[in-house]
Amino acid sequence: MIPILIVLFFTLMFTGMPIAIAIGGSAIITLVIQGNIPLMVAPQRVFVMLDSFPLMAVPLFILAGEVMLRGGVAQKLVNFSQALVGHIRGSHAHVTIVSSMFFSSVSGSAAASCSAIGSTMIPSMIKEKYDKDYIVAVLANASTLGPIIPPSVMMVIYGSMAGVSVGQMFLGGFIPGFMFVVGMMILSYIIALKRNYKIYKRSNVKEVFIAFKEAIWALIMPVIILGGIMLGVFTPTEAGAVAVLYGFVLGFANGNIKIRDLKPIFYRAALATTIPMLIIGIAAPFGWLLTINNFSGIMGSFIYGITEDPLVFMAIVVAFYLIIGFFIEANAALIIMVPVLAPMALSYGIDPVHFGVVSIIALVLGAVTPPVGILLFIASSLADVKVGETLKLVMAFVLLLAVLTFVFALVPQIILWLPTLVMR
Repeated sequence: MIPILIVLFFTLMFTGMPIAIAIGGSAIITLVIQGNIPLMVAPQRVFVMLDSFPLMAVPLFILAGEVMLRGGVAQKLVNFSQALVGHIRGSHAHVTIVSSMFFSSVSGSAAASCSAIGSTMIPSMIKEKYDKDYIVAVLANASTLGPIIPPSVMMVIYGSMAGVSVGQMFLGGFIPGFMFVVGMMILSYIIALKRNYKIYKRSNVKEVFIAFKEAIWALIMPVIILGGIMLGVFTPTEAGAVAVLYGFVLGFANGNIKIRDLKPIFYRAALATTIPMLIIGIAAPFGWLLTINNFSGIMGSFIYGITEDPLVFMAIVVAFYLIIGFFIEANAALIIMVPVLAPMALSYGIDPVHFGVVSIIALVLGAVTPPVGILLFIASSLADVKVGETLKLVMAFVLLLAVLTFVFALVPQIILWLPTLVMR
C-alpha cells in the first residue's frame, strides 16, 4: 500500500490540488483500495490528532502574533533594528533580518513574520533602489526564523507528537537561529558590497536607547513566555494564553488596539489558524497508513543497511528533509515524517530535542524553495516581482542555510548546550 499511497499523493499534488486535499485524498483512496479498514478510521484519526491540549497552543500563539502585529509591534522592532544595524552596508537587508529575528520571538510563524516585516520594509527598500531579487531573497530567507526562534508553532506541534519537552526545544532553537542571522547578514553584506549599495549614518547611543525603550515591551514578551515555561509556572499552551493577554494589555495601553479592532483581529487569527490545523488534522490518516504498513521498518532497514553511524544518519535525514521540502509544506511533512523518523533517531541514540530542532530547521527551508515555497511567494508578491527573477539569489541564501543546517545536525551541542545548561 505504501507505493500506492505515495504515488497517489504526488499525482494529486501535481494536478494542482491544494496540499491538504492531496494528502487527505490519497489517504482515503488508499483506504478504499486496501479494503479491510473501514473509512470511519479517517475522521477518527483526524479527531485523535487534533484532540490535544498541547496543540491548543497553536491558535493561541497565532492569535498572540496577530495581536502584537495590530498593536504596532512590527514597526517598533524595525525601528530598534534600524538603530542597531542600519549603518552597515546593505542597511535595509540587515534591518529586515534582525527585525525578523525579533518578530519571530513574538509570532512563532514564518508566514506572519514574512507578511509583517515585508509590508513594513519592502516599500522603503524599493524607494532606496535595492534590487528586487535582493529584497525577496533577504525577506523570504529571514522569515524562516519564525519557527526556529521561540516561541515556535512547529516546535509545539513536534513536541506534542513526539512527547518531547517544548521548553527544551524552544531553548534549542536560540543558537541556530542566531547563527542563521549572522550567516544571512554576512552574505547580505557581501552582495551589498558587490552591488555598491549605499551606507547610512550610524545611530548614536541616545537614538539606540530611544528605539530600545519603544520596543522593550515587545521584547519582554518572549522572556515572560520562556521564563514561565522554564520555571514551571505554566505549560506551553498556557504560555500562549499569557502571550495573548499580554499582547492585548500592551495594545490597549499604547492605544493601537481599540474595541472595534477585536473582530478583525480574531477573524484574521482564526483564518491563519485554519491552515496549519487543517494540514495537521488531514495529514493524520496519511501518517497512520504509513505506520500500519510498516513504513518506519522499511525505512529503518534501508538506512541501517547504509550506515550504523548516527552522524551519517542525521546527514541522510537532513538531505531527505531538504528534498521533500521542495514538494510538501513544512507542517504536513512534519506530521507525516515524525512518527516514522523520530523512533529511528532514538534507536541511533540521538537526543530527541536535537533531532526535533534539526527536523524543523531543515523542513522550514522548503518554505523558501519552489514549487510550494510559501515564503518565496509571499515575498515576491509583496515586492511585485516574478518568482523566476529572484531564484538565483534566493537559492544562494538557501544553500548557506542548508550548509548551516548540516552543521547543526552533525554538532549536537550547538542545539543542546542551552537546554542542558538551563533545564538540567
